[in-house]
Amino acid sequence: MVTIIILNYKGWQDTIECLASLQKQTIQSFRVVVADNGSGDDSLVQIARWQEQQQMTFPLTLLPLPENYGFAKGNNLAIASALDEDTDYFWCLNNDTVVEPDCLQRLVTYMDNHKEVTALTPAIRLYDTPDIMWNAGGRLVFGGRRYFCAMQPASRLDGKDVLPITFITGCALFFRKELIAAEPLFTERFFFGEEDYHFSLRMKRERRKMVCLTSAVIYHKVSASQTAVVSYNKLFIHTLNRIIDLRTAYPKPKYIFWMMLYIPYLYWHFLRSMNFGDRNRFIRLLLHEARTNDGVSKQLFEHYLHYPFAHAQ
Repeated sequence: MVTIIILNYKGWQDTIECLASLQKQTIQSFRVVVADNGSGDDSLVQIARWQEQQQMTFPLTLLPLPENYGFAKGNNLAIASALDEDTDYFWCLNNDTVVEPDCLQRLVTYMDNHKEVTALTPAIRLYDTPDIMWNAGGRLVFGGRRYFCAMQPASRLDGKDVLPITFITGCALFFRKELIAAEPLFTERFFFGEEDYHFSLRMKRERRKMVCLTSAVIYHKVSASQTAVVSYNKLFIHTLNRIIDLRTAYPKPKYIFWMMLYIPYLYWHFLRSMNFGDRNRFIRLLLHEARTNDGVSKQLFEHYLHYPFAHAQ
């Protein structure tokens, strides 16, 4: 049995389209939990109305969460609500995805036959240009990650049925239930972003095997599930997430070495359109928050989401 977790936040139209694609799956042994992450609109009403109008091919549970907990905690709560002996696998699936009819069958068959694999991802193509890949997983590199086949024609994967990966996105994360026996799937230290990078670091640390199964395909509306933030705000939050994460993940000498390389690169490459004073203020704020926080809370995220950084000149 597979339990599919879909997190909705003010995106019921996308969620319904995703659910409609799951109605067409060639496998029947799955159920879906849609957790509404405190949308504050009529998302659950709209999804329930759609459900009533369908001949459902799978059990669907609607789970209202009292507030927006962010991606990591929202998924963790939804998974916790669905833990039982019947579930063998979980699939965290973005609500802004559409799934090929044979996708889930391929994922289950592969995992059933490859006990050494803990987690996998399908090939993720762009919804608007379905012959182009978003990614096929990726690999961890020093302080970051590199996607495989990113923004490349899907034909680049012809003949490559399985790709070993060390980085996996949270967009379509399929995993064995045993993975969450000792701790939640995602760290809740970061309200927005970083959860998949932190998860991938954990998989590497625990020497767990992950792959991309390229014959299993989904389509992703890449920008639909991402919060719209101005560039400097997005850069600040992303960088703060990463610095805090690596401070605890890397040995101290390795972390210091990375910081010595990254901060000058950030200063001269990403902030060069700022004037000298604004650039220095950005770096000072970043280093201060990185020293004084062990994560990026919802409150801290929202503060810097709207912080008046200078606009590019």
